Amino acid sequence: MADEIVAQEWFTGLPDTLKPDAAVFEPFKDKPVTDVLGAYRDLSKKSADFAVPATPADYGIKLPTIPEGVPVDEKGLEGFLAKAHKAGVPAKALQALVNDQVAEAIAFHDEDKKSAAAAQKELETSWGDKFDQNKALVEREIATLPKTMQDHIQKSGLGAHPHLYELIFLVASARGEGRLRAGGDSGATTKSHAERLYGGTK
Repeated sequence: MADEIVAQEWFTGLPDTLKPDAAVFEPFKDKPVTDVLGAYRDLSKKSADFAVPATPADYGIKLPTIPEGVPVDEKGLEGFLAKAHKAGVPAKALQALVNDQVAEAIAFHDEDKKSAAAAQKELETSWGDKFDQNKALVEREIATLPKTMQDHIQKSGLGAHPHLYELIFLVASARGEGRLRAGGDSGATTKSHAERLYGGTK
């Protein structure tokens, strides 16, 4: 009984400023103050996991090792950090989110490489002996595109993708046969848009 009374001394002796919050301390009222201090210590350590830095730059986010060829959008990352900070996302949680996103980007990149390799084999088989010739034609076509379009192709990671090569080759071939040239071109068709889309109407 004496030990119980001693254990309750800190609880019954709460200052007036803490008495309105007595319910918070209720679970510890029959325990010695050392247990209360220990709980405070543990809570203080755990609170670091929920800390939000003063500014987005103070997050100290570390990117995992990223294989060569996997694109990193630095401006996009800065914007993401700013939004996370505004939403009050703790540093530890944000680091975990970044790690997950990087892992997903790497997995997507690896899958895309496998898909591109398979498409490359199919294209080599399809073009056969004319592969180098057709490839050179496609590269010349790309070189004639507006600079902004060339930049978009490179930034998208499709610069040398087999499917892009196949598409441009088909377009270049069709244009060479006069099927894609605008009105007034010597190789242009004289059919109307409706006839080209739907065939003859008679």
